[in-house]
Amino acid sequence: MYSNRILERFSNPRFAGGLRGANGSGKAGNEDSGDVVKIYMLIDDGGIISSSKFKAFGGVCTIVASDIACEMLIGKTLEEALSISNLDILDEMGDIPQDRQYCALLAEDAIKNAIEDYYKRKEKEAKKSIE
Repeated sequence: MYSNRILERFSNPRFAGGLRGANGSGKAGNEDSGDVVKIYMLIDDGGIISSSKFKAFGGVCTIVASDIACEMLIGKTLEEALSISNLDILDEMGDIPQDRQYCALLAEDAIKNAIEDYYKRKEKEAKKSIE
């Protein structure tokens, strides 16, 4: 059903786990009825993503899409990260069943939500420094 490439990535995800000191995190999915992805990012002062990790609840494709998304984020600017689409993630995944392709969309949404979280945190910090 899945390629050896997918199964290897699923068995040995490189970016699974939490990320101490993350300054951006975003979640996508539905905890009550399906897969959930949470992506953590560590963004340096220059706006470059220096590290990324994920936690996910779901099947093979959810884990693999999340792992690939984290790999794609490292070294990117926030603007570049926002341009990562589910199609980019699917392209890296290779051939997967059509009914599992939504997993890449979850990863894309989690990326966008993590970047939004980062900007909200920066805004709060800026307001605190003014007070």
